[in-house]
Amino acid sequence: MPGALWLIALPIGITPLVYLLRRKMLGALLAALIASVTTWLVIRLPAGVVLNLLGRTIELDHLSQITLSLLFAATAILFLTLAFFPSWRYKQISDNRSIGPGVRIFYPSALVILTLFVAASLSRHLGITAIFIELAGILTVFVIQAERLESTRAALRFLILISLAMPLFLLAAWRIDFYQLSGGVVEASDVEQTALFVGLGFALWLAVVPFHGWLTSTATEASPPMAVFVLITFPIVALSTLIHLLIDLPWLIDSLYLVEAIIIAGVVTAFVGGLSASVQRGFSELLGYSTLFNLGCILTLLGLGGQAAVITILVSLTVRVLALVLIAASTSTIYLQVASDGFTQVKGIARQMPIATAGLVIGGLTLAGAPLTAGFAPYWQLLRSMAEVDTRWLALLVLGGLGVTIGYLRGFRAALALGGPVNNKGRVGLSVSIQEPLPLLIIIVILGLACLGLGLFPAILIEPLQAASSGILFPIH
Repeated sequence: MPGALWLIALPIGITPLVYLLRRKMLGALLAALIASVTTWLVIRLPAGVVLNLLGRTIELDHLSQITLSLLFAATAILFLTLAFFPSWRYKQISDNRSIGPGVRIFYPSALVILTLFVAASLSRHLGITAIFIELAGILTVFVIQAERLESTRAALRFLILISLAMPLFLLAAWRIDFYQLSGGVVEASDVEQTALFVGLGFALWLAVVPFHGWLTSTATEASPPMAVFVLITFPIVALSTLIHLLIDLPWLIDSLYLVEAIIIAGVVTAFVGGLSASVQRGFSELLGYSTLFNLGCILTLLGLGGQAAVITILVSLTVRVLALVLIAASTSTIYLQVASDGFTQVKGIARQMPIATAGLVIGGLTLAGAPLTAGFAPYWQLLRSMAEVDTRWLALLVLGGLGVTIGYLRGFRAALALGGPVNNKGRVGLSVSIQEPLPLLIIIVILGLACLGLGLFPAILIEPLQAASSGILFPIH
């Protein structure tokens, strides 16, 4: 069996055992181990064509290697975060944004979802890729909803908006197949029509404003590790698919509006996300809009193109994964002490859980691209590239970054304020002070130091990614 197919066989083969052990810590640890092994396997496998199936190429290229390794590595850390969350707290947490509900279904579901994402990444046919991603989206609904009965808003929005993209991609795939069968002759009208289908489809998948409801509601209603799993995996796979499509079909760039539409969509998304982040009243809501801002910045980088586009995007995606996983681990730890992460409820939490609070703020500032964090280097590159194109768009990007920074500084101020956190019974303070679990502290410290260290020494991340992506020829110049 070709080595790349082990990326599918390994996680899907272990899923039944993980399901049987889902009520025990061993199940979470086994799922984390498999995700870690798969990460190593992705990195070690040689890039190239895996096989030809029914006339279609199945290929593991450098871009897929990097994106899949990010997905599996992030999921492994999220599994560990849930595994080390004290089990006795599951029964005490009733808030609909907490850790407790549905945690046990996350391990097997996430492994199956990642398997579908691997299949989508190996395919180079838009229609087949879209089908695999749609199947993954359907399973993701169970991760978002978990066992909660209070609200179905987030899961419903996600399912509707993701599913609306499916017919658009199937129409685009039909047009692409027609072009390829016609001997490479494509009319200008065909280019514009295909670009329209592709543009609208990816706008839905990438939560471009005004289609961002699935992203912000997921961050608000799902538990932190599960929300972060969705916010990491789905946009990365969507961006990878879009980049593959532009590389394979460079004639799409000849469209009169596609590249410009990508830039405008990215800038507007970043600005709206940053502006909204500045006025949020809780860390879950802030997570949604700061993630939206960051995604808008990455989309803008894609549209601007240039020689450094691919490496800057890959650095941005890696930094995004670091920041989001850090936020998930930190917020999960804070939930040991509070029932909700609203700014009113977390007053004084910084004195009781200083490391978790610091990790939460560092992760947020990294998403904002603040100086001295890992997010600054790609954000600065984005501002430099935009300054050469249009200073008005540059101002919107700067305002968006300031908005996210203000939002997290407001949250940090609330965490430092006098008073005590509000417990699950609505009273200030807890009868027993709960300490930060050592395993979670280790995860937070390592990720926090990585975010700060890469901010001071970005070459540590840039150089290996540059070497790994040297064979990716991006068509937007």
